Amino acid sequence: MVVVGLLVAPCTPYPALRALPLTDLSAALASPVEAEAAVDVGLTINDPQTLEIIAQPTLRRQIPRIRFSGDRRTYEFLVSHPPLATQLARRVHPALERYTVTQVAGGVYTVEDRGVLRGEARLIAATGDQRIYRFQGEFRSLADLLHLTGRMVLILRYREVREGGRIAMESNPDFYLRIDSPLFRIMTKLLSPLIHTILDRRMNMIVEASAKLFDRIETDPKGFYQQMSTWSEVQPDDLEAYRHAVVEKESIS
Repeated sequence: MVVVGLLVAPCTPYPALRALPLTDLSAALASPVEAEAAVDVGLTINDPQTLEIIAQPTLRRQIPRIRFSGDRRTYEFLVSHPPLATQLARRVHPALERYTVTQVAGGVYTVEDRGVLRGEARLIAATGDQRIYRFQGEFRSLADLLHLTGRMVLILRYREVREGGRIAMESNPDFYLRIDSPLFRIMTKLLSPLIHTILDRRMNMIVEASAKLFDRIETDPKGFYQQMSTWSEVQPDDLEAYRHAVVEKESIS
């Protein structure tokens, strides 16, 4: 989830460009869907599992338009470097210290929240303004009373906006969740309020961390780079990539 969560924050009216706390994510969670779901993703998807999840989700979550301060170059840098983005988010928001994201192949990552969340995230398709990810794994909550295994697709659409000299990134994420257990799919309506609460609590934590990270980079990219250089978990290649994508961009502008 942190790979996804680092990309999202609620949208506020212009000219306010910083992220604010989520208000009611539960309202954005649609009723369980068993029929085929029609969706225009604007990309050709060749992955059968992704097509199956989109067509027959257990739950579909449509989050309203969201916004972060910062430009496309910074946004796409963080999206393209999930392990580094997670490391930085943990530093600015210690509540995320249990989250880890590790790249295991090109576009493939393991995601873990010790003892709670474990799975794999895979980049399925990408264009200049859209990315599609597929997740597979397990989630535990309520002292292991709730143990779910399933798959999820994230369709992330984003664009750069300008208002009065300010720049921000807007995004429209769609989540399609398919639970593996047939019994749970039958019980989805009964358990939906519980799932709403768990998702809201987890998403609020990730959104707060994401907002802090974008604000730190936007406010003082060079100073943040200097701090990053002292953190042992940040790899030299990632540090150099940040300098090239963010610090040098500021010098040019």
